[in-house]
Amino acid sequence: MAYNIDNIRDDFPVLKQAIRGKPPIYFDNACMTLRPRQVLEAMNRYYLCHPSCHKRAMHSFGEMTSARYEEARQAIQKFINAKMPQEVIFTRNTTESINLIANAFPFENGDIVLTTELEHNSNLLPWQVLSQGKGVIHRIFALGQDSSFDLDNFKDILAQGRVRLVSVFQTSHVTGQSLPVKAIIDVAHQYGVLVLLDGAQSVGHQKIDVQELDVDFFGFSFHKMLGPSGMGALYAKKAILEQMRPFLVGGETVEDVDYVSFVLAKIPDKFEAGLQNYAGAIGAKAAIEYLRDIPLEARNQHVLKLNNFITEKILKLPRLNLLGPKDAALRGGIINFFIDGMDSGDLSIFLDKTNNIMVRSGLHCAHAWYKKHKLVSTVRVSLYFYNTMQEAELFNETIEKIVKYF
Repeated sequence: MAYNIDNIRDDFPVLKQAIRGKPPIYFDNACMTLRPRQVLEAMNRYYLCHPSCHKRAMHSFGEMTSARYEEARQAIQKFINAKMPQEVIFTRNTTESINLIANAFPFENGDIVLTTELEHNSNLLPWQVLSQGKGVIHRIFALGQDSSFDLDNFKDILAQGRVRLVSVFQTSHVTGQSLPVKAIIDVAHQYGVLVLLDGAQSVGHQKIDVQELDVDFFGFSFHKMLGPSGMGALYAKKAILEQMRPFLVGGETVEDVDYVSFVLAKIPDKFEAGLQNYAGAIGAKAAIEYLRDIPLEARNQHVLKLNNFITEKILKLPRLNLLGPKDAALRGGIINFFIDGMDSGDLSIFLDKTNNIMVRSGLHCAHAWYKKHKLVSTVRVSLYFYNTMQEAELFNETIEKIVKYF
């Protein structure tokens, strides 16, 4: 598929509607992307053609569901370049993937889990809870003033021993910046430390090759890459998964059971208890196929063009404070800011009610970081490849008027 913005937008039915007589301008893609009709149609085919469970049902519907379910797993395997499909565990989202590790990995008393100060709550709270109950120590790694990652300081911490796991974002949902994850992984492995990457904000924007990265765990969500909500995946190396015991058990997680014992199923089944989100898995495969047909470089160049255009204009506004670097190339599709003397929630409402410009306002599930830096709530614009220059122009015009008159 050649990169044609008009053709691409035709694939997204939600963009064709009118709200208060105007088209929607969706700039909240870091929270959730829109879905093309190809994904919606693929999911509907499950309900229309073979609405059944997998494996346990031997009839035709069950056979079709089992086949489509495993085809989805294989598509994800290829998308992230895992060695084998068994290394892909279906979850609901990145949050569940991280919680799975927190609850199923064989941590020992005194083990340290190291995270940065800028993590999403979903990569902070699981470790806080774990540290309260199992003797695991959660340590916070401070970033530089520009949110840079100090590898020398990182080495010093690891050299002290007892760090069992490093769990960090690949791309920040707050600033849009990416960490030097390959270097982080290489250093961690030198000290025998495992690494978990939160790939929620990177997976739909970067090439992901888990073998090239040599990462031990990689969690991500499909609702941030054109797929259905309630559908995510966890990649983990086979040898590690085989050492872990599931924290959810039930149907499909065992091979045999009696009243006093059980035999766990092999991976990935032992981590996927009960009936699964079959339509979600099928929709995830369709999302991967859609993204595959549009060159990644073309998508990213389009988003960068939009980000550059908006950034250049808003930095000229009085009282505006931008989070992260001024260089749009270092922020992906994210523009996060606040305006002195203006409530960010009110600003987001103004944008929505005037021209249907949908953005996110608040502390963006990074409460601790905002508190540490004494920041007020912010407005986050997050772009994706179906957004247009006309939308960017209208955003700039609208916010300029709001700042001028309010």
